[in-house]
Amino acid sequence: MIRIKFKKLIIATLLGGLTMFIWGGFSHLVLFIGTGFKPLPNEDKIMEVLKTNISEQGLYFFPGKDFRNSTKEQDAIFESKFKNGPVGLLVYRPKGGNPLAPSKLITQLLSNLFSVLIAVFIASLIYAGYWKRVFIVSLLGLLACSAVSSIYWNWYEFPTSFFIAQILDMVIGFFLAGLVICRVIPKPILDKNKI
Repeated sequence: MIRIKFKKLIIATLLGGLTMFIWGGFSHLVLFIGTGFKPLPNEDKIMEVLKTNISEQGLYFFPGKDFRNSTKEQDAIFESKFKNGPVGLLVYRPKGGNPLAPSKLITQLLSNLFSVLIAVFIASLIYAGYWKRVFIVSLLGLLACSAVSSIYWNWYEFPTSFFIAQILDMVIGFFLAGLVICRVIPKPILDKNKI
């Protein structure tokens, strides 16, 4: 049985989560890793068309289709439009806001803490040296991207540069958090009385 004090798990989670949060801010606001966005050409005209035609916040896919209730004829029209293009996704919010709103920063921090909490539990169970555990924690960033971001890259054709940037951002973030986590949580000690 492996024993690690609960207090160390909490400290590792807080420090690792803060490390991920700081890295995320630095990578997105200074290095611009993980963005990959381009400004719209003729932005003012396109924004005016959006304002006058879409009033509801949402995720829009075009060409559009009701995937739950469509006829064979509608399916054929959709496939024809899809083949001929244009095709895309639009995440839309009709009202503006603060790009760095405190609520968004708090949500990001909580997300980082939760992700790191999982990494802390995994690192606390690995009976290996410091660098091997850091490597395993770093792989969690790759796991996150291969499980989620690859779907957006493959099915919705997010640019490859965006996908690679996401991988770099997550792997580096988990690596930095792993350096902290694995320093706070020492190599587990086996309790031979409970084996």
